[in-house]
Amino acid sequence: MGIPADQLGAQEHVVMELREHWKRLLVPGLICAAALVGLLVVLAVAPDSGAFSWLDTLGWIAFLGVLAVFGLWPYLRWRGRTYTITNERLLTRRGVVRRHGRDIPLSRINDVAFEQGMFDRMSGAGTLKVSAASEEGTVVLHDVPNIHEVTRTLNALTRDAGSA
Repeated sequence: MGIPADQLGAQEHVVMELREHWKRLLVPGLICAAALVGLLVVLAVAPDSGAFSWLDTLGWIAFLGVLAVFGLWPYLRWRGRTYTITNERLLTRRGVVRRHGRDIPLSRINDVAFEQGMFDRMSGAGTLKVSAASEEGTVVLHDVPNIHEVTRTLNALTRDAGSA
């Protein structure tokens, strides 16, 4: 899913590969569903002939535009954002057309904290804040699924990296 094997070190292995929680796609999905309802209404009321026969074409164009902007693009952004934890580092990757990444060695991590709102608690997701000894400071990872397990794992790996 995330990191190709040729980007891992000799003794490095992937512990966890994550993507943002699927709840990130909930609002775009509802917008696309509303656009579908709107298209069905337009197709039902638009006349087959006459001066306004072009309304069904306009309805399809609007629907496809909403689908591209509020459906396809958020999905591609969601697919393109990954969080990978190896036994040596934390890797973040994001981007669809242009990729951005950050690698933090576990030995440089000072603090791991999380935040959860009410909906986050219901879905088991949360925001992970990783403080590293670097110029960049704290890295914030939004909508991390299974936040408690990820926090526990990252704390254990950081502790092991610090004692090595």
